[in-house]
Amino acid sequence: MEKRSRIASVGAALEEFLAMPAPSLGIDIDGCVDEAPIFFKILARVWPGKVFVVSFRSDRAKAESDLQHWGICYDELILVSKLSEKAAVIEREGISVYFDDQPECLQDVDSMRNVMLVRNGGNFDFDDRKWMFSDQTGKRV
Repeated sequence: MEKRSRIASVGAALEEFLAMPAPSLGIDIDGCVDEAPIFFKILARVWPGKVFVVSFRSDRAKAESDLQHWGICYDELILVSKLSEKAAVIEREGISVYFDDQPECLQDVDSMRNVMLVRNGGNFDFDDRKWMFSDQTGKRV
């Protein structure tokens, strides 16, 4: 009887897991995809949920062309006109994990979402081996 109970428990847990929506992924183009195109190409192809590209660009055709050039698969491309709009898009679209290279884009993302800061020459001083933050995005500890 104990074995049947464990099997039923595992079955119920598996049903619950399979009923969960797949997490959605959000990625930025400039400073992220263009810095590590192979990584983002693989990540976007194997991601189990929807893939959103959220970028501060005004030229949709150029963004689409760049993504195609790098082989980035995505479900939706969303262009914003201000960096501060990214957090609202991430929340509105239910993006679970978001990659960006600018802390300004990540600081207003709510705590229910995972954010990944991509390191590059614009946010990391490779000579001094230190992150670069503004007074608005960093706090000395």
